[in-house]
Amino acid sequence: MNYLNELFGNLPEEKKKRIIDACVEEFTSNVYEKASTNSIVKKAGISKGLLFHYFGSKKNVFLYILDYTTDCILTKYYSMTKAMPSDLFERMMWVSLLKMKMWCDEPLMFNLVFNAFVNSPSELKEDIEDRYVQLNNEHMPRFFKDIDTSKLRGGVDINKAIEVITLFLDGLSNKYLKTFKNHSADEIFDNMDKLIAEVNEYFAILKAGIYE
Repeated sequence: MNYLNELFGNLPEEKKKRIIDACVEEFTSNVYEKASTNSIVKKAGISKGLLFHYFGSKKNVFLYILDYTTDCILTKYYSMTKAMPSDLFERMMWVSLLKMKMWCDEPLMFNLVFNAFVNSPSELKEDIEDRYVQLNNEHMPRFFKDIDTSKLRGGVDINKAIEVITLFLDGLSNKYLKTFKNHSADEIFDNMDKLIAEVNEYFAILKAGIYE
């Protein structure tokens, strides 16, 4: 990143991780406007002057952390997608389950990225929108590569079908995130069969309009 001071990149990994972890915790615990760089430097064990020497501004700190957490999540996602199903609905289910697993594994990172893109701070809106467009253009084709379109009704546009299912799953994911907000990962996975059964009931309705 052009705003990332080369000094930060050259820091020992342990110190870099300590600063990054402090930033992730602070930006997840508070909305951007209320997040405190004083709190970040206290948790990281560095001076405020040093933080701004590395990044220049609170805005640049946040954008770096957003890019860092996004890259971590995408790397983890691709490490788990060696053999995705080709059926459209099975692929969407697969992606949703992976998202839920990543949320359980890395709740702070996942929530930071989710909140940044869904509730972008006004000061950062343009920067975050640019990142969203770039991520969408780069990764969406990979998410839906080699989808089997043979079952689609005549005249159904695959991109619109994906958009409809994505909107539905995003809404359902938000519902589950609220339902299981204060529950452990084990509790969530204990309910996984029930959740999958519920999703399949909704999918049966959607399939009636999308598949032959």
